[in-house]
Order: sequence, then structure tokens, then C-alpha cells
Amino acid sequence: MSGKHLNQQDLQLVVLGPIESAKTSVITTVLGQRTEYESGKKTGDCVKREGQVGGRKLTFIDTPGWVGYFPSTDTAEVIKHKIVLSVYMCRPGLHAFILVVGTNNPFTEKNRRSIEEHLGLFGDKVWDHTIVVFARGEPLESKSIEQHIESEGEALKWVVEKCGNRCHMFNMDSTTEGCNEVNKLLEQIDILAKTRNSCFELDEKILREVEEKRNTYRERAQQRFQKVQIQREILQKYDVRLSELKIILLGWLFSGKTSAKNTILCRVKHTKRTRTYQSEGKSGEVSGRRVSVVDTPGWWKYLPAKCTPEWVKTELQRGLTLDSKAPHAILLAVPADTTFSEEQRKITEDNMKMFGDQVWRHTMVLFTCGDLLGDTSIEEHIEGEGEPLRWLVEKCGNRYHVQSWYDKEDEVMKLLRKIEEMMASLCLFRPEPESQTCIDKKTTEDLIEVPNEMVHFLDQKWQKMDRELEEKIVTICGEFTPKLKGSMDNPGTIFRDDHSSSEETSGEGTCSPRPSESKLPIKKSIINAATGLEDQEPASEKPAGQMERMKEMLEREWGRREFGVTQRFQHQISELKEFGSEADVHDLNRSYRKVVWWMHHRSSGIASDLPVDDLEEFHTEEMGVNE
Repeated sequence: MSGKHLNQQDLQLVVLGPIESAKTSVITTVLGQRTEYESGKKTGDCVKREGQVGGRKLTFIDTPGWVGYFPSTDTAEVIKHKIVLSVYMCRPGLHAFILVVGTNNPFTEKNRRSIEEHLGLFGDKVWDHTIVVFARGEPLESKSIEQHIESEGEALKWVVEKCGNRCHMFNMDSTTEGCNEVNKLLEQIDILAKTRNSCFELDEKILREVEEKRNTYRERAQQRFQKVQIQREILQKYDVRLSELKIILLGWLFSGKTSAKNTILCRVKHTKRTRTYQSEGKSGEVSGRRVSVVDTPGWWKYLPAKCTPEWVKTELQRGLTLDSKAPHAILLAVPADTTFSEEQRKITEDNMKMFGDQVWRHTMVLFTCGDLLGDTSIEEHIEGEGEPLRWLVEKCGNRYHVQSWYDKEDEVMKLLRKIEEMMASLCLFRPEPESQTCIDKKTTEDLIEVPNEMVHFLDQKWQKMDRELEEKIVTICGEFTPKLKGSMDNPGTIFRDDHSSSEETSGEGTCSPRPSESKLPIKKSIINAATGLEDQEPASEKPAGQMERMKEMLEREWGRREFGVTQRFQHQISELKEFGSEADVHDLNRSYRKVVWWMHHRSSGIASDLPVDDLEEFHTEEMGVNE
């Protein structure tokens, strides 16, 4: 993109930021226009929004967000490409980037690195054209912007300084200050634009790489789509119709299995957002069919299959024969808004081995969170993620379906038809020879050795932290929200999930208890071998390195759990604002900030102390479940 002098009267702006950073709300506040994305719908595409403010035309490009403290390697390739190409929706050129940072969550070094990596997609020059906007839900106890930056520490200071100390505080709930704050923001943008006096120039090398990849993915996506369509047309001739279907859902922890179950059964409002501890079957009438869906506990996303607890394996096996009926189809849940690397491919393959070699003949990949892909086809996402995800799809006979949170019954019908077609294919086709689909790469299993006692310890530690998290949240909600109406009559209902309802078949759904927290002795030699704490010989470098790897993976797993909690709390606050008074909403916001502060500052994190404090504390007699 060549440099151009810009019309200072009109402004062209790209808005960047993590998911739940209030990017869309900032645009809405400036333009005074509401949009469908204000109702909770996530931004899956770059969305252009225009309006007149003070007699001048403003154009905002709202971009897809990323998970606030996850590295760019966890963001799907097609989403990163959309973010980069957002600058081409600004004509005649881009005046500034607006980086939105929410103030409700602590800003850590992980947040800083995530922002650095995602903005780095545009090249080094992006920082010279960026203004940081802090989006706050309510006044931060009279804190000035300088006090807020100082209180958050070096990570946030780095971001602000990287942007030339250009920053602005935006009070999202204020109506009296709104106009004044908008004018101040526009003044800062004007100053930046006049200083640069030219549009942002995207490096030609970055542009070529992104466009070449996108064109390649689209070509391959079209070829895959056509191949699947031909395959389906052949199968549809056999017109297999089933009056009853049993489906089992598999996948890693928090992959969207439970949401998928409720979407299939048209019970979205009953979706829970906590871990499934027991294989559970629910059934209902869907388009004239009796459909039964079995939800199962998930395995780890980042930890190798040898770390999957025995109780999880037992429940997975039990789910296959629940109600004494074999499933017609296995749906392997994979979120469509994140990367699927070789690490996840190997972990998935190893966990699926417990079901035998024939499991792939009955398996279809179910891409969850499909609404976050926007207008991107699922085939383009598959091709964009590369060899690991292509391998998985082809291992399942090129059978896949993308599901969105907002799917209606007609979309569910398409999934059921694909399952019926798969039933026909079992009579028509043999699975491809293993040699045609196998890829030879270094696996995650080669990177770490995990004793059985350690597997049990990690699982019990997770459960303990998970229980503490839920109880702490309920306690905090009880302290701040005693008078709220509806579900807040019992603060615990915010996070205590409803496992059954009057709509469910009697006897099918029960509350999923956590696995028993049995006490298993851990041999001191096992702990020493795993941590290298007392072994001073050179050979200890390998176990020590393995424990660092274990710590990193656990932190990533727990980070996904914490992100889910904060999202759930934010959604609850948004829903309850319609029923509660201003004071109630104020209390909700206070309790939310206290929860996220506690999660960030607690000293007993699941992985933060793992190599030394936790293992040293528990290695003498038993697991530390009764501290």
C-alpha cells in the first residue's frame, strides 16, 4: 500500500483487541448506533461501520478478536488473515489503529505478549499508528488514566509506551461524559494523523504472503467442497432414513461438546459451561426422529494422552454402550476458532486409540463455534490450518460439519442427514489404508514422561482448584448481590449448572458428580524422577525440562478454564442488567472485578507452584487433596 496524504475531515480507523474487550461497544458509543453484535454475537468478520459525528464522516473497521492472553499461535489462520487485511477496507487510507483494552481484567505479561504478537501481524510500523483505548464499564474509583497504568504494572506500561504514550480512557456506561470523551478521542486521532500525514503502509512482503496463502486455501477449499459434494450425491441415492439416532460426543476439555449436545436437541438455553464429569445421555424429538446424544468427559488439549485420567477413560468407554445401545455416529468436537496443530493431532489420535482402529469409520468431525468464522467456509479453515487438521478430516473419511451457537432445527437436520449418509457409506466403502493417511512427525509423546501417580496427582489438583474456583465465585456473588431478582435470588445459580429440566426425559439426566478423590500414595522416588528436585546428577536436566514443559501445558489448560469463567460471568451480568436496578448492576460489576482479581492474584494456582511447592508438599505420604 503506497503512502497518501489524507483528508483530515474524514477518519478511517481499524479497531483491534481481544475478545470481550468491548471493541464493538466503543464503536457504538462513538457513532451512537447499535448493531446486532451488541446482543452478544461475536465479530467473526471485519465489519465496516460508518456514521457522522460532529459533521465529519467516521469509518470504523471492527475486526475479529483473539483470546486476551493466548499467543497468536492459538488463533486460527483465517482469523489472523482477516485481521491483517482489515486495512484494505479503509479508503482512501488508514488514519489510525484503535487498540481496545478492557479494564475489568488484570493486565498481565501474557496479555502483553498476546497483543505484541497479534499487532505484529501488521509489521513493526503498526505501533506508530496506534492509540490505546481503555474501555471501562464504570468509573474506576476516581482513578486517572495514569494511575490505572501505574497500578497494572510493567506489562501495560510497555504497551502504552510502544504506542508513543497515546492512550484514552473511555467510560462505556457514562451518558453525561460520553460526548466529551468522544471529542477527546477524535482530537487524539487528529493529532496522530497530522503528525504522520500519511496512511499506514502495510509491508508488501506481508501482503503477498497473506494473499498467496488465502488464495491457495480458497482453491483447495473449493476442491475439498466439490469432492465432498460428489461423495454425498452418491450416498444420497441410497436414501437411508433412521427413525432413531444415537450420537456420542468426544473431544478435549471445553471443546464445546455440551453446547453441541444442547444445540442438536434444540435446548441451547440449558447449555452449561463447566466440566463434564460423567457420560450423560439426553434424548428428544428432532424433525420426526428420536435423537439421543451422549455427552462425555473431555481429555486434555495440551497434555499427552498418557495424562488422561483412568476415570475419564472409563467414562468414555461407558458412554459408547450407554442404554445398552451402540452409537450410530461419533462426533469429534473441534472448535473452529482456534488452531489445530500437530500437538493436538497427536493427542487426539492417541486418545482415540482406546476405541480401536475401526472407530474412525464411524466418526465425523464436528466443528463447534462456527459462528466465529463469519463468512469463511469451513473448508477454507481446514485448508488454512494445514496438514494436522487435514489429516484428521481425511481420517474421518472427509466427513465434517460446522455448528454454530445460533443453529436452528433446519441446520440440525443437515447434520442428521450427514449421519444417515455416513451409515450408508459403511456399507459401500472400506476405510483408506493406514499408509495413505499416516504422517510421520515428532509426537508430543516423545517430549515428556509422566508416571501414573503423577497423572492422578494432576487430575486431583485440577479438581481441587476447579472446586475452589466455583465456591469462591458463589461466595463473592453472595456478598455483593443479595437483592438481585430472578436467578440472583440464589447467587450460586450463576455458576451452578442445571443438569436436568422438565423438558428432559425422566431418568436420563442426573447431576454429574466429580470422580472420587481417593488418596493414592506417591513414592518419593517417583516424585524425584519427575521433578529432579533432589537429583543433582547431570541426568536430572531431562526430567527438570520435562516438568517445565508440564508446567507450561497445565498453565495453558487452566488459562482456558479461567477464560471460560470470565466469559460466563460477563454474559450473566449482561443478561441481568435488564432485570436489576442500577445499584444491582454496580454490585455485579464489583463482584466480577473481585473474582478476576482473585483468580489472578491467588497464590495456589494449578501450575504456578507445581514443580516445587506442590510436589514437595505432597511427596511424603499422599496426594494433597486435603490440605
